[in-house]
Amino acid sequence: MDVRNTRDTVKPENYNWKVLLVADAGLGKTTFVGTAPDVGIAACEPGEGGGTLSIVKAGVDFVEPRTFADFRSICYDTFGPFQKKRSVALDSLSYMVKSFIKEHVLTAFPAKNPREAMRRAAGIPSGFDFGEIAELTRNLLNALLAQKKHVLVTALAKYEKDDNGIIIRVKPDLPGALGDACAAMFDSVLFLKSRKLLRDPRDPRSAYIQRYFITQTDNIHLAKDRNNSGKPFLNAEEIFDKDTGVGSFPDLLNKILTGHATAIQPTSAASIEVK
Repeated sequence: MDVRNTRDTVKPENYNWKVLLVADAGLGKTTFVGTAPDVGIAACEPGEGGGTLSIVKAGVDFVEPRTFADFRSICYDTFGPFQKKRSVALDSLSYMVKSFIKEHVLTAFPAKNPREAMRRAAGIPSGFDFGEIAELTRNLLNALLAQKKHVLVTALAKYEKDDNGIIIRVKPDLPGALGDACAAMFDSVLFLKSRKLLRDPRDPRSAYIQRYFITQTDNIHLAKDRNNSGKPFLNAEEIFDKDTGVGSFPDLLNKILTGHATAIQPTSAASIEVK
């Protein structure tokens, strides 16, 4: 094992941001992913080009995984075109899990009884299938996050409500307990949201939609960010404007690297007490 120093980890040439982006469909997950430096995208959302039409102008390289083997090759960095990429993205993990990861589990593991066999033949998981899907996905994510590059994973949002229909928790839409557990696997878990605002409070025609990231938990969203020095480097809410670049991947990454650089202060030799 190589001995490393924590300060070296956050040098700009060494730092690799591992981020999970959670949002409802259509809010701009793919748009944010497309701003990452030299990114290769495993696109798995419905629609032409695996849902990449929103970033056509960005000219981003992508593949559309068709099988479990395709997805595994990307996670283990064995897919040629992405090996030299600075960033790799899965967009979105929710769709991948519900398609060929589920199909792999339903076909790779034998059914325990005729009823289970019938459910599997219809593409319906049952019993331990959900646990198998979650564990397999977790193992693949571990391999992906071990890559020495920026890693972006998107997921749809899942809402939990109380008996009165009030939302009490928002987390990634992933199987079993993985929706809660996967947050611990990433350095940052961001929730992309939108709200309607007025540029002129007196003019309803000045209304516009503002998109923003929740970067820290508010006791409802399962957000977090390990990048801090006792105080987070990212604001609790970060505006995302694709037209100006505010809140883009490079913009947020620059805030993180600047925060780390500012927090690391060289220790004066005169102040060191020799023991």
